[in-house]
Amino acid sequence: MVDDYKLVPEINSTGNETGYYTREPDGTSGMTVSALSEFCGLATGSTTTMSDLLTKIKDSDPEANDLSEPLKPFVGKDLRLEANDAQGRLIVPDEACFAIADHYANHARAYKGKSVCRQNLQNLGNVSMRLFIWSKTGFVPQILKDRLRGHTTAYIERLENVRDHLIPDEFWTTFREGADVLLLVEKDMKIPVDQFDLCDGSIGMHWSNSRKGEGWAQEVGSYIHVFRDQRGSREAKAYDYSELPRFKKWLRETYIPYHLPEYLAGKYGKLAVRQIYEEIDGVTDRVKEVTEIKRMTPQQVQYYENFQVLRKQLLGKDFIPLPPNKQT
Repeated sequence: MVDDYKLVPEINSTGNETGYYTREPDGTSGMTVSALSEFCGLATGSTTTMSDLLTKIKDSDPEANDLSEPLKPFVGKDLRLEANDAQGRLIVPDEACFAIADHYANHARAYKGKSVCRQNLQNLGNVSMRLFIWSKTGFVPQILKDRLRGHTTAYIERLENVRDHLIPDEFWTTFREGADVLLLVEKDMKIPVDQFDLCDGSIGMHWSNSRKGEGWAQEVGSYIHVFRDQRGSREAKAYDYSELPRFKKWLRETYIPYHLPEYLAGKYGKLAVRQIYEEIDGVTDRVKEVTEIKRMTPQQVQYYENFQVLRKQLLGKDFIPLPPNKQT
């Protein structure tokens, strides 16, 4: 029933809706005509071209039409996301948004903003348009919460926290783009992490240092980061979208193999971290370096015992204790 649907918007740094929406509870997402026009690099402030295309798709004959291949599956359809929306906004469903962007990027005639559209599609990578919009609106489907609860709780909370932040449209943040590290640590490594205490500061600091003096580095922006604890709202760094591909490569090839073991050793102790990497068959020279213990101390033993307690809470009956002397 349409009456049961509720629209969840993305809110920008000025408190206004950006034109990206997710429909609760089913998660179908979409963009307004204005937001889709901007995504496709069409003239800023004008929605006429996009509106005309939507009309053409709806009015085209299923058999005889000159639509590009990405648009043909939508022939004759009124591309409107149904929802209980008092304002009656025209929100184009995510599937159609992707097809229209594909049309403008790869099939439409040349126009001034074509490169913008291509870059926006490239930034999606292997992520669907729906997941992309979820990342903006902070939506997490209930079925995903139910399946992952207990194993990826920090990741779930991270996605939910996204909607609290006031991020300018032209910037990205290490908090959001570094969230996949949560899955690696909590799901693959089976490390019990605090709700919002997983190397955010470490990732942000190392990324900030790595880009200093680089010719491709753009001017750093800012956004309001809303902590769900006593820290409240604070200004934090945000980065130009042109740097995002470099960050993803750096996160994968530099931070995770080189900096993450050091961060984890400082937080959970060297004994625990060596055990973790041995379990996933991931012991490298770097891991050996940061987990080397020249002299066992009571502090190292205490670190490990604390880790054992936390891990037992995470794994429950699947927990298998390993005495510290097996790691030396």
